[in-house]
Amino acid sequence: MKIILLKDVENLGDEGEVKTVADGYARNYLLPRGFATVFSKAGLNLIEQRQAKIEARREEKRQAALSLKEQLQGLLVTIAMPAGDNGKLFGAVTNGVVADHLAQAGVTVDKRTIGIHGNAIKLVGSYEVKVRVLDREFATVKVEVKALEA
Repeated sequence: MKIILLKDVENLGDEGEVKTVADGYARNYLLPRGFATVFSKAGLNLIEQRQAKIEARREEKRQAALSLKEQLQGLLVTIAMPAGDNGKLFGAVTNGVVADHLAQAGVTVDKRTIGIHGNAIKLVGSYEVKVRVLDREFATVKVEVKALEA
């Protein structure tokens, strides 16, 4: 089914885009929640009228993402975790832990946007973690994991 997105839908597209999706996905999820409308002349006219507002919102989102990238780029986060003598952690540093420490540093980030190589950090050391701020824009945060002093 061909639809026009009325709102940004994660993993599908942005407002104003024309997409082809499965009939059930459109009928049962997108249309009832107001995320999309069926592709038609009237729908296209509606989007054309709202095009200036849509572009302004996209630019605003892009500027906010670039501002967040500047805040995150080169930030050093130190995490203290209990560890054994060989440097292996009792537990792991996951994207949720990194998000919590970033929030303590004053930068709020959704944990789903944090990418840790191998999904978790299990050893003491220094690591680089990527944070997705926009579709293809990433910021690199340095994470230093230290053994907790007893």
